[in-house]
Amino acid sequence: MNPKQILTEADRCVKCGLCLPHCPTYRLTRDEGDSPRGRVSLMQALVSGSLESPGLYRHLDRCLGCLACESACPSGVKYGTLIDAVRALQPDRISWFRRYRLHLISRLPYLKGSRSLLRLYQQSGLRRSMRKLGGSGFRRLDDLLPALAKNSRLVPLYRPNNTARGRVALFTGCIGQITDRPALLAAVRLLTRIGFEVCVPAKQTCCGALHQHNGEPAVARRLAAANRRAFNALELDAIVHVASGCGVQLLEYERLGEKLNAPVKDICTFLTATGLVEELRFSALQRRVLLHHPCSSRRIPGAAAGAARLLDRIPGIELQALPDTGCCGAAGSYLLLQPEMADQLRQGVVDQVGQHACDILATSNTGCALHLAAGLRAPNHGVEVMHPVQLLARQLQ
Repeated sequence: MNPKQILTEADRCVKCGLCLPHCPTYRLTRDEGDSPRGRVSLMQALVSGSLESPGLYRHLDRCLGCLACESACPSGVKYGTLIDAVRALQPDRISWFRRYRLHLISRLPYLKGSRSLLRLYQQSGLRRSMRKLGGSGFRRLDDLLPALAKNSRLVPLYRPNNTARGRVALFTGCIGQITDRPALLAAVRLLTRIGFEVCVPAKQTCCGALHQHNGEPAVARRLAAANRRAFNALELDAIVHVASGCGVQLLEYERLGEKLNAPVKDICTFLTATGLVEELRFSALQRRVLLHHPCSSRRIPGAAAGAARLLDRIPGIELQALPDTGCCGAAGSYLLLQPEMADQLRQGVVDQVGQHACDILATSNTGCALHLAAGLRAPNHGVEVMHPVQLLARQLQ
């Protein structure tokens, strides 16, 4: 969007305030600048050139991009498109360090040996030394890292256990290559068990969401083009993802001019839609499980219902949906760029989890899982955080 288009779209906001109760940052700070209508006003002032101040950028930077406001808006303002467009108008505001960090996050997980090096770091004395010397900021980042399992590599092709019923490709995501490996392998196990051949294209790359929402749309489009080439080279029934944040971005590819030939499907929705999961048998689980619905999953049709229906197939499970407390504060790179606000938002979700006294928290977003697991790692919680398909595969007979 160019400045004129931004102002035209922003003018659709009538500042009615119906979005305010749905905005996590406004509920936390009660500052009009941290509300959707306040930010729209700031965008209008910035693009029109009538206002320029550090405070303006601080309010815009503190937006999570959860888009709860879009669902509540009676005027249909495309707030997500607006905030992305305004950030893209200010490339000079993105420091070289921030650009470099985004590049590392989106590229390092695809390099051979990156996971092994991280495991070595976790198991060596280097980790203890770095936690002592790195300060509170480093310790917070280190707390986000999950324990990495050994011998859990992904291979390019998995054959079905029985008669082939179709062929899908698995989108791994960037950070998911490291942090979501158990969920990815669980997805493969379930898909092959019900008769699907699973491809894991070697030339796939980051979905581009981190760049799209951090003022680098050109980089996001390049990544989308690379993924289009990697997946469109295959004959597929679907492209399946386990991370809802990646799924939302993949669904945007057609708008970016990089249409994928196969439909993009959330793993839980896909498994449920096949009807083949009914052929599987699961071991009983006498545990209380709380199902968390990430902001991104709410933008994927059927994702929340699909996860609940799948987990309900486990005998003995006591399943309950976590009440809607708003965004947990992960929000892609937000947990790295706005740590104080992210941790405050997380605390509300952690408190809710504690009140339900659950054993397992199931969530389908990588960032949410890392962020919430770090907040629930205290001794008085002891809650296990995992992807719904990970729990399902664990109970598979």
